[in-house]
Amino acid sequence: MTTTAMGKLLDSYLQELDGQPGFWRGMRGEVPVFVFSDDDHDRMRIMSPIGVVEELDPDLLHVLLQANYDRALDARYAMRGNELWAVVVHPLATLATDDLPSFFEQVVLLVKNTGTTFASTELVFKAFPDDDLVIETDDSEDDDDDDRDDRDEDDDDADGDDPPSQEGGGSAR
Repeated sequence: MTTTAMGKLLDSYLQELDGQPGFWRGMRGEVPVFVFSDDDHDRMRIMSPIGVVEELDPDLLHVLLQANYDRALDARYAMRGNELWAVVVHPLATLATDDLPSFFEQVVLLVKNTGTTFASTELVFKAFPDDDLVIETDDSEDDDDDDRDDRDEDDDDADGDDPPSQEGGGSAR
């Protein structure tokens, strides 16, 4: 596909379309969507703002990265400064007209599902059968404090003379 061809198709997917070749903006339902393309670099990008992240919370980043792995399929979470976006990036030359509806829908669903399922479709890939995306709400903060206290007590009870075991390859945190 080319930038010119993409520009001719966007009326089918976006309302209130405005822009110029290589940069367009419009609405898909209630969600603002931006489309960028560059023939020279063979890339296109469909993106929609989700919101501003005032403070970078490690728990939120963990949920977003895990969602990028197993439930955000072609659309992904991305940060631009302190702005959180839903983004699809794809080579322009191999972009098929049939891909566009799914890409637009996934970006919009990722925006709408942020804070709940964090999913861009109904499909969820799991690496292991017991993988679960843990989405914590403000109600669970007290439970987190209790869990942290329990872990601290367990650490105090442990014998500090033995080095930690590295069986099973350890874990990255």
